Amino acid sequence: MLFYRYSYFSNQNDFEFYLKLSLSVITASLIIIFFIQYLRHRSDSKYRDLLIIFGLVGILLAGIQYTRIQQLNTAHSQQAQMVQFIKSVATTQKARLKTIAVNTTSLQQNMVVRVNHQDYQVVFDNNFTSYQLQKAQLINQDITYQD
Repeated sequence: MLFYRYSYFSNQNDFEFYLKLSLSVITASLIIIFFIQYLRHRSDSKYRDLLIIFGLVGILLAGIQYTRIQQLNTAHSQQAQMVQFIKSVATTQKARLKTIAVNTTSLQQNMVVRVNHQDYQVVFDNNFTSYQLQKAQLINQDITYQD
């Protein structure tokens, strides 16, 4: 069973997002360059063709980036909720953040929280604004942690 520690939620890296963003900026720059070349050399069709190709690539990358930004916003929101939840559990259980792990990456009904090798099932209210911890026993004791 895989459990996620506090450090997993607080140290998320968005390298892939920044890589795609830089690729989009490079593509936009190429579109501008080829547009200027096309305006200078209207009789040469290679600049028009390159402009069309990079324009289509730019539109494709913009669509992918838009979808990725929406996914990242959702993920960051879920991470913020999990960080707040883990801090709340640490406070109520008088435990250090390092000793708390959860089995999901987002708040879910009946998720499992491990505090100092004690397992609890979490029951949330309808709005996910309050929770109750109930002792639980794991069937599968083979646990790995993701930091």
